[in-house]
Amino acid sequence: MKKGEFLVGYIATGAESKAFPSQGICDELLKKEKPERLASFWGGLVCAVLLRRFADDMDVKELADRYFGSKLREELQNHGSEVSRWWKEMDTQREKWESFLDKADDCLGKKGKSVSIVYDELDRICSSYGDLFSYIRSLLDFWFQHNNRLANIKTKIFLRSDLYKAKALQFVDASKMRAYHLELSWDTLSLYRLLVKRMANAGIERLTVYLQEVPGLLSGEKDSAIGYLPGNSEAAYECLVEKMIGKYMGKVPKRGVSYAWVPNHIQDANGQVAPRPFLKCFVLAAKAMLEHADDIAALEADRILAPSRLQGALGEVSIDRVRELVNEEYRWLQNLINRLKGKTMLMEREEFLEYLSPEHWQEERDRLPGKNSFEILQALLELGIVMQSPDGRINVPELYLYGFGLKRKGGIKRPK
Repeated sequence: MKKGEFLVGYIATGAESKAFPSQGICDELLKKEKPERLASFWGGLVCAVLLRRFADDMDVKELADRYFGSKLREELQNHGSEVSRWWKEMDTQREKWESFLDKADDCLGKKGKSVSIVYDELDRICSSYGDLFSYIRSLLDFWFQHNNRLANIKTKIFLRSDLYKAKALQFVDASKMRAYHLELSWDTLSLYRLLVKRMANAGIERLTVYLQEVPGLLSGEKDSAIGYLPGNSEAAYECLVEKMIGKYMGKVPKRGVSYAWVPNHIQDANGQVAPRPFLKCFVLAAKAMLEHADDIAALEADRILAPSRLQGALGEVSIDRVRELVNEEYRWLQNLINRLKGKTMLMEREEFLEYLSPEHWQEERDRLPGKNSFEILQALLELGIVMQSPDGRINVPELYLYGFGLKRKGGIKRPK
């Protein structure tokens, strides 16, 4: 059996990001070179990653010296983030680095080794939204061409769904990539399993006992390495939620079934639920309970959360989620948030499109996911930030409503 390991092929933040070109360097590269030449950029980074990992492997070193020469091998190994030091040689000698990858792949196979090169945070590789697709498209094309050729050097590419589905990402063999595509998403059961695992391993004995009282909720005894594991029975999680909150989010069924209420109210416009907002909803509700002794005194039976506190947590969850989007991935959204603040949903499509005019983003225009209001609206729809009602009006799900500072007529009254 081969011994496999994961190697970082690109990441934009953290200590490991220093091994890769900065955003500014990638911006400059596309000012000088055509997008179709970026195969040499990704080929150079793959070679650099392999040379760093197998710096002490004499067989790999000999292969690199044979195809690159000692000087270029050292540049790739020690200065992979400085593209100008190796770009020209790699771009004009593609046959050599392709041969090196072939031979390195064979070498790893003979040693019973394999590697998977992992790419993440690709949305931060350059500052221009348009250039972003040149880099991602060329990376996907690079690995489409090499995936079946290389047996021991493989890849895993993490890419936001909106970028993967964007028309700008399409290339000749893009449709064939679907065979290698796996969309990561969370269903309701998986979210509750995550919650229970956190609760069971919080180090609070009374809480663990509380969970163990629900048959089938925890899978066996505590493991010394990974703690308690959650079970797979959805019925057990439904019982737990009823035990914690009550069957309904109020005294009558029309308030909603408690088990489905949180996932339903923090899903985006595409029906997707992220784990952080889900967990945060319960965390904030629990904190609010501790701050209101009268709520705790009013609890019935074994309940530990009041429905009103979960409802009240939605506002802060929304604010936190929007802040997360702006700070981590979509900084251009802040401009839109400032202009929409205080407005009421639903909004006529024509009015909403006026807020999306690129003229409002003079300093961040290159970062916009479209060249006009219609393209920006399409991006917001694909991101699940907005949705369009049957009559054409624009709406915003609760997950983003409060974070955008928007209002909506009706809805659930939140506790103060």
